[in-house]
Parts: sequence; C-alpha cells; structure tokens
Amino acid sequence: MTRAGPVPSPEGTQATVQGTVRQRIATAMARMTRSEKRAAHCLLADYPMIGLESIGAFAERGRVSPATVQRLIVKLGFQNYAAFRACLREELAAVREGPLTMARWYAPNTSGPDAPRLALKESLMAAVETTIDGIEDAELDAVVALIADPRRRVFLAGGTFTQTLAEHLHFHLRKMRPGVVLLEQDMPRRADAMLEMAKRDVLVVFDVRRYQPDIRLSAAMAVERGASVILITDQWMSDVAELASHIFRARVDAATPWDTIVGLVASVELIAAAADKALWPSAKPRLEALDRLRDRTFVPDWDQARKDG
Repeated sequence: MTRAGPVPSPEGTQATVQGTVRQRIATAMARMTRSEKRAAHCLLADYPMIGLESIGAFAERGRVSPATVQRLIVKLGFQNYAAFRACLREELAAVREGPLTMARWYAPNTSGPDAPRLALKESLMAAVETTIDGIEDAELDAVVALIADPRRRVFLAGGTFTQTLAEHLHFHLRKMRPGVVLLEQDMPRRADAMLEMAKRDVLVVFDVRRYQPDIRLSAAMAVERGASVILITDQWMSDVAELASHIFRARVDAATPWDTIVGLVASVELIAAAADKALWPSAKPRLEALDRLRDRTFVPDWDQARKDG
C-alpha cells in the first residue's frame, strides 16, 4: 500500500505535525517489532476507539503488554499515552465537524469589508497548494499506470458530497480510453455494475469526512473481486485506506463553515492531466473519431441560416 504525502490538518491540532495516527502507523510500520505491529493492527481494526481506552485495555485487546503499547506510541512520535489519546480525540472531533460547528474556527484575522473574502481566497489557495504538494511523483505515476492500462476497466464511485468529483474524472477518462464506468450512488444498481468487475480492474473512490459506509462496502466488494482500489480522501483519511492500494489526501477545510472541494478537484485535474499525457498516442485518434461523430450530430440553426443566406 502506498500513500500520498501528509496533508496538514487545520492549525492547532496534533495532526498538523506528522499527520493522523493512521498515517503515522503507515509511516512507522516497517520499523515496528512483531508485537508492536500486532498492537498497531489491533488499533486499525477498530480505529480510533481502541486508542481511546486505557493503556491496559488497549494492551489486553491487542494481546500485548502495556510496555509494548508504550513503545508503539513512542515510535509514532508521541511523548506519552496521554498525548496519543489527545491526538485521537482531536481527529474524532474533526471528522464529525459540520456547518453547525465549524463556523467558530473561521473568524477572519483582519478587519474590514473585504476580510471574509480575503480569508476565503487564502484558504482556498492553501487547500490547492497543500494538496498538490502532498502528492508524490512516484504515487501519481503508479496511479496513472493503472488508469492508463487498456487491459483494466476503471470504475468510479463518489459519495453524497463527492459524486460530482467522480463524474468529473469520468468525463475526462471516458474521452481518453474505453472501459470507464461511473457507478451510481444507489447501492443495488452499483452492485449490478460491480458484478462485471474482475481482477486487474480498478475502482477509484472518493470519501471525505462524515465518511460513508456504502463507499467502504464498495471498496471491500472490489477487493473481494481482485480489483485495485484508489482512494481520494481528506487530510484525516477515510478508513477505506485499509483497503486501498493508493491514496491521495486533499485538504478540505477552508475559511467557511463548509468543506471545500477545490483540493479534491485539483487532485482530479492532476490525475487527468497525467493520464492524458500517458494515453495520448491512443487518445488522439479516439478524440478525432469522437469529433467526427459529434460533427454528424450537429444541427444548425436553419432559421438563422435562411436569414443570413
């Protein structure tokens, strides 16, 4: 499993420095002992709730010693268990934020009639910049290699907030290559389409905070059918990450009570541009053929033509 680089959370949270606890585990996994890995996998299996219990309860559920849990949290970059739990609490609070609770975070730092507009402008620019900077070249190349492989079909699924992003990526990819399927949000119909999914296929899913169970179920179904899952998520990272081969994290907080999709759109645009470059030898004649078909469907304004003629 590979992941795009860390995307900072809003200022003032423990996750700002090194990413979420889940992200820290992924980074530190190679340095863990066998017992530390057992404890880490136990936490991931019921994330983040196990980490909110006492160190003794955590150790018992992970079938390790409290000393092992203590060594684990030190490897994750925490000074003590209290700091570890505080970070988990902040994550949990962040992913439950919504318009009714987020407004208190975003009072402009400057005064004047343009202050809200400037604050929003800066936060949107920061969302795009942080998201793009967090995507490593090797990770982008690996994702594009999957998407551009003509032997693989590409399925796309979004949630209530992110379906437009799945549609946007589908708009680009369907012009470049065949075998691109936009899944409906209705789960029975989505299951009908996923019946055709097979090994070597790819599922791209979008899932941001207030994460949706149907997106995780779709990812699990894809993995069961042997497909690869690409997750595009937020800075806190959906638990679909445990099923994904590749993960892009976009910043979604902004100077508004509402989450923003501009970072997510930037991720889609970057993927589409890189896929266009990789697919251009076959995409160019495909686009030329598409233009010829569209020319045949063009119906001129005959009334205007008679007036001009």
